Amino acid sequence: MLKTESRFSATLIFIVIFCWLGSVTILLANVTAGVFSDLQNEKDIVKNLAPNYKDWLEIVTPIITDTEKEVFFKLKTDRERDRFINMFWQIRDPDRDTAENEFYRDYLERVRFADQNFSVGSSRRGCLTERGYYYLLLGKPLERHIYATQSDLWPMELWFYKGEEQYGLPGYFYLIFYQPEGVGDYRLYYPGVEGPEKLVIPSLGRQTMTRSNALEVLKRINAELAKAALSYLPEDQSANFSSLSSQTIIAAIKSLPEKKFATAYARNYLSYKDLVEVDYSHNYISSSAGVKVFNQNGLNFIHWSLEPDRINFAENQGIYSAIYELTIRVEDKSGQTVLGRTEEVPLRLDRQQFEAHARQRLAFQDLFPLLPGDYKVLYLLKNKTARDFTSYETALSIPAESAAPLLSPLLLYHSFSPARDKQFKAFTFDGHEFLISARNEFSPAEKLSIYARLEKKLIPAAGLAVKLSLKNMDSSSQASFERKYGPEIINDKGEIWCEPLDLNQFKPGYYQLEVSLLDGGRVKAVQKDNLIILSVPVLTAPWVYARVHQPPPSTEWMKMLASQHFLKGNYTEARKLLEDILSRQSDDESRLLLAKTFYALGDYRQSLSLALSVYEKTRDREAAKVIALDYASLKDWKPALIYLEELLSEGTEVSVLNLAAEAHFNLGEKEKAVALLEKSLSLIPDQPEIKARLASWQAK
Repeated sequence: MLKTESRFSATLIFIVIFCWLGSVTILLANVTAGVFSDLQNEKDIVKNLAPNYKDWLEIVTPIITDTEKEVFFKLKTDRERDRFINMFWQIRDPDRDTAENEFYRDYLERVRFADQNFSVGSSRRGCLTERGYYYLLLGKPLERHIYATQSDLWPMELWFYKGEEQYGLPGYFYLIFYQPEGVGDYRLYYPGVEGPEKLVIPSLGRQTMTRSNALEVLKRINAELAKAALSYLPEDQSANFSSLSSQTIIAAIKSLPEKKFATAYARNYLSYKDLVEVDYSHNYISSSAGVKVFNQNGLNFIHWSLEPDRINFAENQGIYSAIYELTIRVEDKSGQTVLGRTEEVPLRLDRQQFEAHARQRLAFQDLFPLLPGDYKVLYLLKNKTARDFTSYETALSIPAESAAPLLSPLLLYHSFSPARDKQFKAFTFDGHEFLISARNEFSPAEKLSIYARLEKKLIPAAGLAVKLSLKNMDSSSQASFERKYGPEIINDKGEIWCEPLDLNQFKPGYYQLEVSLLDGGRVKAVQKDNLIILSVPVLTAPWVYARVHQPPPSTEWMKMLASQHFLKGNYTEARKLLEDILSRQSDDESRLLLAKTFYALGDYRQSLSLALSVYEKTRDREAAKVIALDYASLKDWKPALIYLEELLSEGTEVSVLNLAAEAHFNLGEKEKAVALLEKSLSLIPDQPEIKARLASWQAK
């Protein structure tokens, strides 16, 4: 059963601010000022944090990503911060099936070691020194050689690491830390900027120190140290000059957090933090998602696929089950919710089904209509069985019909099958159901199949053509593949079916696919999408859970669009759709929304009639609110108060308290009115209008 969120009263205020910067100088000045402002703001936030949060920020500096830090600084309460910190460590747990978080345990051991070993001679905690930074980020080196008593060298350490090649580090590399002039903190040595002579103590008895002389000194002490002084890459040894590869290694090390740790949870945390219960908040699961907009039957439908990295089932006597709760929320540019719905998704598999899909990802797929506009869409998927969750947030821009694109988004699909008659579901078009994956990953043993549609009618021309190109994003700006098709590739339904490409002819990597619609050699429309060609044959297609709907025009879609019109303030359009629905069937949900629409249009008697008919059947609380508002707007205070007091007997709401106070005041019951406003302000003090009204009533 779907539950649709609706707001009792919606007033949309659109504020558009156009700014024009007159010159590049002004732009740069503003950017610079913005950077300093952000830094100052960050310092102010840290200064006001409790000591435990300041300490946490300090010790995680080497591993926290920019996104995580930005989100943490936006949190308002300690409860939000505590939950975020728990998730921060949880997302780094290498094995969530064990009770202990091994990463957290090992990281605290790194902090302890750094504090114990790198604090000597420093004014800071060991974990906050430069050696501490790299030790916390990289962990214990394979080898650590200390040169603290050599008469020819400043105190220094040589570290040797095995690099994580999947994150852009070499298989093995060095790091050198030294104490310049023998005082202060140890700092990282830069072979590409400094020279070996920086590491050697000048001597009165020695000739002028040159790079060659310094290298000879280092070689006498340790040949490996001399090699590291030239380059942090062991196999990159050039005579008497430092390799730029060292700077590349250092840059790769500093970018490790951004590459290693998923930040989707942090990007979406501000949106879902109030929707996820505390006992879920430690169990965030990463996911992939794909969202595409297609025009069907004159409406813009959002086709989406959400694929959690894993699905946790409960097993009982060979039956595997999981109950999910899916929430979708769409907000416009002002933050107003224009669509909100929650539904339960029960999964139940027998052993044979479970084993058949054990190596596949599960894709939750569905679609919904959306009016033109700019939006933020949030998906929240909670596993109520395993108490874990995933989320995805994206921005969508849907142009008006006149500005709609000529070419639809691309579908890169694994296979397709005939759809049943009138079957309307995600990624199903003109009788074909496409199997797509949100990751757009393809095995080299597969063929890449591409589908697109013309979103507008196009008169065929002799010069009409479709060009397909595939470009490897890892290696070259040149297209790896390019092919041109004639107008025959577009069928009479406006569908474009490109000939499948054998992927074994391409090397593994990240690719961008581009499909261009040409007319007489001129580009009329372009659509792009990214994909990954894997290095080994694996199963890439997911198994899909998707709901089947009635095709438009159906009351399901009309109700959703009517609700969007209402929440966007398009009351006339909402009224037309709702009256159309009620002419086809009796539906209390639509009747109540129509009552709210008439109230917004100022037709209180029509609104009252509809709301009363709903309330008599359902005793719906929202209907009672509309009735009370209608009576209040008609200045009929006694019946308004009857419904308001009934609402207050069931639960306290500030808006109901304020309206009940107004009813009592207009009925000459000042003391009751004042008492209700005082109670309202005790619940929510920040109500300037209510404060002013209370002061005015008390003065009378």
